[in-house]
Amino acid sequence: MTEKSSGVGTKPNYYLIVLVLSLTTLMAAIDTNIVNIALPTVAKSLRASFASVQWIALSYLLAVTSLIVGIGRIGDVFGKKSIFILGIIIFTVASLLCGVSTSIYTLILFRALQGVGGAILMALSFAILGDLVSKDRIIQSMGILTAMLPVGFALGPSVGGVLIGYFGWRSIFFFNVPIGIIALILVLGFPKIPISEKVEKFDVPGLLLLCAALSCYVLSVTFAEDNGLSRIVVLFIALTVIFIIAFLLLEHRIKSPLIKLSMFKDKVFSGSLAISVLMYTVITGAVFILPFYLQQGKLYSTSTSGLLMTIGPIGCTIFTPISTKLARHLGNYTVMILGIIIFAIGSFGMSTLRGSTSIAIFAVTILIFNGSLAFFQTPNNASIMSSSKPEQRGLASGLLNLSRTIGQTTGAALMGALFYFFTKTKSITKTNPANIISGIHYTFLFAAGIIIIAFIISLVTLLPKARGQKDELKREESI
Repeated sequence: MTEKSSGVGTKPNYYLIVLVLSLTTLMAAIDTNIVNIALPTVAKSLRASFASVQWIALSYLLAVTSLIVGIGRIGDVFGKKSIFILGIIIFTVASLLCGVSTSIYTLILFRALQGVGGAILMALSFAILGDLVSKDRIIQSMGILTAMLPVGFALGPSVGGVLIGYFGWRSIFFFNVPIGIIALILVLGFPKIPISEKVEKFDVPGLLLLCAALSCYVLSVTFAEDNGLSRIVVLFIALTVIFIIAFLLLEHRIKSPLIKLSMFKDKVFSGSLAISVLMYTVITGAVFILPFYLQQGKLYSTSTSGLLMTIGPIGCTIFTPISTKLARHLGNYTVMILGIIIFAIGSFGMSTLRGSTSIAIFAVTILIFNGSLAFFQTPNNASIMSSSKPEQRGLASGLLNLSRTIGQTTGAALMGALFYFFTKTKSITKTNPANIISGIHYTFLFAAGIIIIAFIISLVTLLPKARGQKDELKREESI
């Protein structure tokens, strides 16, 4: 494979790059859960069963989770810009096709295709930013891009609700078409990104094995939510383990692997990915169980509960520029550890929610709990992308997104199961407020324990690096 021109002499337009990547990241994040609120309406419109309608959401999640790492690697090998453009086209066309679907089966199919586009957008956005933005602006840029994720997740249900209310369920898909066209026009103005790695053969078997492993994992977690540890769940867990072992054996043996396993010898890289999985497990689980507390424990209306739940992502957005400034003065790794500590405090705070807790106290608690994620995730993304080699940035970006996706997939099932267990009831929809509050208390105590594990990992993997970075910053200030 010949190395392409880097477009030397072309000065990247910083604001254009950040605008387009933020727009595409936001669009992909919104579509992760915008469809959930439309499922009852779609079921009536297309006369579909509840079981089949669930696959509208699951098909997108499966596509994103299974492909996000492989696509990152494809971008490294075949060119990030060209693959990213292809991703915008796929996402936009698939959105249009979802909107004109006349049967549940075609909708599920096109929703999976949309997931392919979404995987490309999320996998390569951070990698392209790392290639085109200078190091003195990388933390600020990563902060903006990272903020798009919680904003998108928060906007999904609210934007979907408004669009469905005024224009019908098809509008949630048509909504993406003009945004996709604008993004496509703008991304053509990006400078060329050089392909710095040459491979004789792309690792197709490795890609297929990884996709199979991740798909089986998502299916095992999804079915476990309704069926517990049933035979089908055990089967998918077993298949996940088998495919992972086969994948690792293959990657260790071949010349041009999909994932270079030597990357995981870096304790900082491996540790930050593990911590990210744990933190997103807790944050996603909280989003899943807190509406039960607000609506059944506090007896708030759906609209009031929805507004209160948006405070968390807003907090994450507010704290992102603060974490960016702190990282410049204290170093990325110190701020990451600080974020984990605040997140643990926030988890303990959530466990103290009671029936008598006021709206103001809840707002402050969820602001700290959810907002603290910015202090870990923003410098984490910046440090990994800036330290990754150009030929591995797509893969690194894919792994970052995969850690988040696995955490999100695991969080709803794990925290949901714990909450169900601690409420001590057979029907979560019919239990009394006291049981709901008891469930919240013990579930978040368990969540705090998960974050303590993340903190211990940070002491082993991040703290030595934080000390070295702090000394380096002192030397730079003295010059």
